Amino acid sequence: MTRAGAAAAIVLALLLAAPLFLPSSYFTFMLILVFIYSIVSIGLNLLVGYAGQFSLGHAALMAMGAYLSAAVSKTLGAFPLVAFTGLHVWIGMLAGTLAAALAGAVLAFPAMRLRGPYLAMVTIGFGWMVWRVLLEWVPVTGGDLGIASIPRPRFGSYILNITGYYYLALAALVVAFAVQRNLVYSDLGRKIRALKHSEIAAASVGIDVYREKVKVFVTSAVFAGFGGALFAHLQNFINPDNFQFFTSVFFLLAILFGGAGTLIGPVIGAAFLTILPETLHEAEHFRLVLYGIIILVTLFVFPRGIAGLIPAAPRSFRPPVQGRPEQLPRGEEAVGVERQKGVTAPAPLMIVERIDKSFGGVKALAGVGLAVTAGRVHAVIGPNGAGKTTLINIMSGFYRPDAGQIILHGMPTALDSLHDAALKGVARTFQSIKLFGDMTVREHVMIGCEPHSEITMLDVLVRTRNYRHEEAKRRQLAAQLMDDLGLSEFADVPASTLAYGHRRLLEIARALAGQPQLLLLDEPAAGLVASEIAVLAKFIRDLRRRGLAIVLIEHHMDLVMRVSDMVTVLDYGEVISHGDPNAVRRDPRVIEAYLGAADEEETAVAAR
Repeated sequence: MTRAGAAAAIVLALLLAAPLFLPSSYFTFMLILVFIYSIVSIGLNLLVGYAGQFSLGHAALMAMGAYLSAAVSKTLGAFPLVAFTGLHVWIGMLAGTLAAALAGAVLAFPAMRLRGPYLAMVTIGFGWMVWRVLLEWVPVTGGDLGIASIPRPRFGSYILNITGYYYLALAALVVAFAVQRNLVYSDLGRKIRALKHSEIAAASVGIDVYREKVKVFVTSAVFAGFGGALFAHLQNFINPDNFQFFTSVFFLLAILFGGAGTLIGPVIGAAFLTILPETLHEAEHFRLVLYGIIILVTLFVFPRGIAGLIPAAPRSFRPPVQGRPEQLPRGEEAVGVERQKGVTAPAPLMIVERIDKSFGGVKALAGVGLAVTAGRVHAVIGPNGAGKTTLINIMSGFYRPDAGQIILHGMPTALDSLHDAALKGVARTFQSIKLFGDMTVREHVMIGCEPHSEITMLDVLVRTRNYRHEEAKRRQLAAQLMDDLGLSEFADVPASTLAYGHRRLLEIARALAGQPQLLLLDEPAAGLVASEIAVLAKFIRDLRRRGLAIVLIEHHMDLVMRVSDMVTVLDYGEVISHGDPNAVRRDPRVIEAYLGAADEEETAVAAR
């Protein structure tokens, strides 16, 4: 057992024994509140701490779980048989949780198209609207008077007392914590953590950014609704005052104080902020001021929260990956391509026909066309501002062309987004490196496997055989690609700590993990030293031999001439030359517009 596991076991044992030693039921009640608030905070942590999507409306989602659970359980409790079995309460709690999930989905579908302060404002408005409905819809919610006489959970004739409810809430917290751990350290967890750092890079590896944000918001709402249901049946009475705007702020502060993006942080924060006001009860008039000062000082001194002080806290509960998949891809199959044998003139994989693109009054591309063939490297060169990156953005679905078309596999194709292009076998890197913060090198490469993922939410939650098989498969593929690009020694190192050149190579490995048919490289040698450029050149040639189609944008002319089969030269958005490298480098228009007379000699020498 690891140290973290031993510590968790000790804490759990202490919590199990706590009711035997607490001086009064009041302290038991306070601990139950800690458990309930921790469950809601765990859900919000998935949204804010891991996915980076801010919400200040979780009190409203909690209210929906509480009110519907109370209403359903009281209504069903009027039937003697249902009331005797206790099903009325459990059905009510389920109904409240599902209602919060549904409300979360209704809110998320429009709201998740926003980001930053705009998303926060929408959730604030949602919270205020729900609070007003609770106040004004008196026949259903009771208005200011709320709903009273909410039944306690029961098993047959046994009604849970305060001690029984303590163990119910503790069990719910343990389950919520385990669900959080399984979600975070899974395919879904990697995706939502990637979203926090770069939605563009996440989309480029096949992640449907909008869908994943909606999914994590609804999951977060489930936690909030279930916490609300537990709260209602604990209090036996609820009213709108329990779910004001400050309650949403409380949950946000809990995860920031405890440690956003850590497993244990929400529990630490909820416990501290629940118990702290009780210790300051005598200073009633200054309680909120002291409350704020303590939180601000803590966040200033410990920006990662209290959990950030625990060594390796975020990874201490990482489960081992098991399973032995059969016939895992290796070597050439690891990049999803097959060596072309006996084919002298293969049909182009992608044809770009007469593409136009303007930004305002600036014509970035004018009638640009090229054909990319499997097993060939097609370089696109030109001076800065020639339209090279714009062309790559159109070929990868990041931009839509104003005119012209893209033909993929012989069929006219509309690449609607980076995500859509990745699913159709088009992967890319970026001129400005886009990585996922402190996610490890191995995680970066594994997340690149998204276009071929067959993992479901059920697989993630219960760690099915399918999940273990997929994880093992991804790990082996990641190991192969890291080895090919010289990144194996950095496998478990945060990407943010890598040297610039290694970050470039990692971005290429991540793109290849999706087993694309076409790879778009946007200045991959930028920032690399000579030895790293040599490794890159060898790797590109290996990919070419394996049948991968590659489009290369690059300013290192020695690399272009060594690895390219065809070269297209752009200048002011127009094609000024096209052909094999030897012909292009001697074209007077290229020499005048891009290379220059002096550079022509250097290029000729480099190509020998």
